[in-house]
Amino acid sequence: MRAEQAANAVTHGRVPGRDAELRLGRDDDAGHVRVEVTDVRGERLPLPEPGGRPLTDGGRGLALVAAPADEWGVAPRSGAPGKTVWAVVACP
Repeated sequence: MRAEQAANAVTHGRVPGRDAELRLGRDDDAGHVRVEVTDVRGERLPLPEPGGRPLTDGGRGLALVAAPADEWGVAPRSGAPGKTVWAVVACP
């Protein structure tokens, strides 16, 4: 899942000369890991593939992110242009 989020940021959110940022955080008390990938392309929001067509060339990335996640979402990047795609995964 983390690799898929990072690959999506590089593929769909890349601007030459700008990097994507990957952040991982573990909350032992809550028993989960939060994965965040930030890029500078705030106008390019991730959209699930309509109808969930599994054999198309694109659109499966969000399904791969969402499958193991307890929750996921997209938020505007704090203090700069862009967006952060995040997912929370249980970590017993």
